[in-house]
Amino acid sequence: MVKSYSRYDQEKVFGVITSHSNVVWLPSSDSQTSTSAGRALTSGLEEILIWDIKTGELLQRFNDSLTPGASNSSTTTAPSPVTYLAFHRETNLIAAGYRDGSIKIWDVSSQSVLMKLEGHKSSITQLKFDRSGTRLASGSNDSSIILWDLVGETGLFKLKGHKGPITGLELLAQSDNEDVDNMEDYLLSSSKDGLVKLWELQSQQCIETHLAHSSECWSMAVNQQRDTLLTTGNKDQVKAWAVDLTQEDGAKISERGLFEKQSKARGNEIHFKSVKNNGAMVELFAIQNSDKTIEVFRVRSEEEMTKGISKRMKRLKDKGIDEIEILNSIRGSEISMLIAPFAVIRAGAKIQSCYWTSSSKNSNKKLDLLTSTANNSLEYYSLKTPENLRKAQPAGVTSDRVHAIDHLGHRFDIRAMDISPDDDKLLATASNGELKIWNTRTYNVIRSFTLEGGYALCCKFLPGGSLVAVGFKNGDLELYDLTTSALVDRVEKAHKLATGGEDNSAAIWSMDMTSDGKTLVTGGNDKCVKFWNLKVEQDVVPGTNTVVSSLKFVHTQTLDLNEDVLCVKISSDDKFLAVSLLNNNVQVVFLDSLKLFLTLYGHKLPVLSIDISADSKLVVTSSADKNIKIWGLDFGDCHKSIFAHQDSVMNVKFIGDSHNFFSSGKDGLIKYWDGDKFECIQKLPAHQSEVWCMAISKNGLYMCSTSHDHSIRLWSATSDQVFLEEEREKELDETYESKLLHSLDTDAPLANDDDENNNEVEGNGQVEKVTKQTMETLKAGEKLMEALDIGTEDLEATRAYEAQAKAKKEATRETPNAILLAFNMTGPQYVLDTLLKIKPSQLDDALLVLPFSYCLKLFQMIEIWTDKNHITKNITQLSLICKVLFFVITSNSKELINQKDPHLKNQLTAMKGQLRLNLAKTSKTLGVNTEGLRFLKQQWKLNHGAEFIDEEEQRQYEDRRAIKRVYQTV
Repeated sequence: MVKSYSRYDQEKVFGVITSHSNVVWLPSSDSQTSTSAGRALTSGLEEILIWDIKTGELLQRFNDSLTPGASNSSTTTAPSPVTYLAFHRETNLIAAGYRDGSIKIWDVSSQSVLMKLEGHKSSITQLKFDRSGTRLASGSNDSSIILWDLVGETGLFKLKGHKGPITGLELLAQSDNEDVDNMEDYLLSSSKDGLVKLWELQSQQCIETHLAHSSECWSMAVNQQRDTLLTTGNKDQVKAWAVDLTQEDGAKISERGLFEKQSKARGNEIHFKSVKNNGAMVELFAIQNSDKTIEVFRVRSEEEMTKGISKRMKRLKDKGIDEIEILNSIRGSEISMLIAPFAVIRAGAKIQSCYWTSSSKNSNKKLDLLTSTANNSLEYYSLKTPENLRKAQPAGVTSDRVHAIDHLGHRFDIRAMDISPDDDKLLATASNGELKIWNTRTYNVIRSFTLEGGYALCCKFLPGGSLVAVGFKNGDLELYDLTTSALVDRVEKAHKLATGGEDNSAAIWSMDMTSDGKTLVTGGNDKCVKFWNLKVEQDVVPGTNTVVSSLKFVHTQTLDLNEDVLCVKISSDDKFLAVSLLNNNVQVVFLDSLKLFLTLYGHKLPVLSIDISADSKLVVTSSADKNIKIWGLDFGDCHKSIFAHQDSVMNVKFIGDSHNFFSSGKDGLIKYWDGDKFECIQKLPAHQSEVWCMAISKNGLYMCSTSHDHSIRLWSATSDQVFLEEEREKELDETYESKLLHSLDTDAPLANDDDENNNEVEGNGQVEKVTKQTMETLKAGEKLMEALDIGTEDLEATRAYEAQAKAKKEATRETPNAILLAFNMTGPQYVLDTLLKIKPSQLDDALLVLPFSYCLKLFQMIEIWTDKNHITKNITQLSLICKVLFFVITSNSKELINQKDPHLKNQLTAMKGQLRLNLAKTSKTLGVNTEGLRFLKQQWKLNHGAEFIDEEEQRQYEDRRAIKRVYQTV
């Protein structure tokens, strides 16, 4: 009988507030209150999260990737995390770019993926919707830019010209009055190669290239008037450019000057904002630096510039300087006059991204910024500004942190965790300065403590689940009570070095509890294992006669060793204590007498984790040498040494009463092992970086793991069974598929080497088709080939039957294929149905897979689809039929030219005639319908359109523009 195991898969991921993508502010939803500060859109590794800024509540969670650990998920690669987000308000769509180069378009209201776009080969760095929300420009680390059609779900073209990752994209139109549905005229892009390029989208060519910075260009932004461009370089460099699209090619972008910001850290993002103040528009922009600051600047208006220049000219003339020198002086100081420092926002942690908000009702007096920080939190800042923004001085503008979302996650890496022993409902996680208690059913934080001891290295629930002991890096030992949310007892320097002096603290690396819950064992780097009993002591409250009973740690025993202690573990029967030492050995002593029982030799580097099975027969040890060793506890013999992970193995934990165990390592993987057969049962790739610690429930039904990526992942045993042979086959299939896709990717550029059209001048950029072979496109191509085989076979059988019937012979029709009978279709109908089921974004790549013989079969089908007997049924699919035909002819043009078959020539001529006739009819119908819709739109606007003008603002504007009456004496 083949042995099977319970499958573990991911039940939930929590603890992440924001990860590595940008942050986007969204307006309040209908379910939020009127005083809401809006919503924050951010990424939580592979998920997209939407938070309520004011309450800190998670409103929506988007994720459509396969559940890690499930039978259909990958065994080698973790789900790809989100790297960039863009939101289009009118269509309510979110575009999310992922590290693997894919882009998903999400609908916010239905929380579903509308389409998945594959075209880039590496991480997405920029996404920009056009004004209508029907097209999307994307930039990637592979230095290419792709323009996507979201209606047709296809890539229009790929622009290649940059030599580094894309850091900025902007779509520009020559005039704003044109039809919204029309595509913008130009695309502006910046890259880490230091260049800014202007692309004309109609001709798909780069028309201007400017060297923005001598090193990398880190960010780019264009103001709302589309006449000023800003770019940031290394350190404090910011360059301003004038944009005028009416100029000739080569003069549309011109450099205005360079200015320096306060912070020496590079500027990662630039965001413009226009505010109405005293009846006039004031333009501001924020530069988010790679340190803890955001610098806000004000752009002076033309009126202010004119006044400033005339004052300066007058002042310089008074000094007796000639006109040429005055003009040179004004040109040199143009940027310093144009851009004025406005405010500096200083955050408590390194800022990752920022975004202007517009939620304040009195937005004229307050300016709000939403920021995401590198320590897993979101912050909302408000700038208090004076009545007149133009007269504001940097010293007079202050920033306040109004809201912060930091409750449902840790600021630093979680280095210790434990599950409550009695009911398995509570999870304790400890990090640098923070202890949080989570409910494992609702995934909410029910208690949060600020740790006085600082950096926590280990924690343990005491029996009952209401007390948590925490060991610290500075040697302190603390006891927290969850019912009163208070610190019960603290032992300062519970472990300390014998050297003396002020800094003689020794870290408590590990702790364990006896099964009766009376003794706590701690091990530290003072070469000691200490035993602590918990006793109730009577304390007198100072200044009163009241006596209060409280729990205290009482030190009872010390086991002195000759090396630092890294890990301690007590067997479930309280008979043995296993201690890992810095000399790579593990000593097993009797718990009652502390006499040495066994010494386990064999690891080449220190042992980081130990666990003893429930029956006290096996010991499993994991080490920094990447190996796991399984030992017998009766004689101390090594049963097996396994090379388990690609980096240090941080944790091993036995599951319940079995000999199966989990291991986790710095390679980000969690593995599930059979301790008797020494086989790897399951690989669980989900974490994006080092897995620091694990905790498993007493019954072994679920396990928690946490990582450097801030996530806490809950893994639960399912009713699904794992068979080792199936898992090995699955791994082999994945390896084969990845190698196949890699070979297709590397072979693709070679096909274009002989193409004369692609040999453009380097630097001008070139245009390519958007193609990327994935397993989905390969499978779609195979399905189409199967359908063509079935369709051709049915077609030939039908023609043979008709020929026999014409010749008046006894004709017997062959039984059609079972699939055709099931769907009640003819062969050509089935091929068209298969073609329609292929996603538009995968169609071109699926057709590329077809061998030439199958292309000839496809031509037969197209000829039937477009003949006069079938065209009425297929009129709605005419655009798809044309697209397929043109693509197949283009991609196989050389083979078709060299064919001498007259039948093929006649077939193509017949298709050409049929298509021209049908397309002419269809275009005429569409033309009439389009004009009719335009007329209806015009009529609707005439009846429903009205322009509202604020009388007060109009009066102020007229008063300001009015010419004062001049009185003259005659």
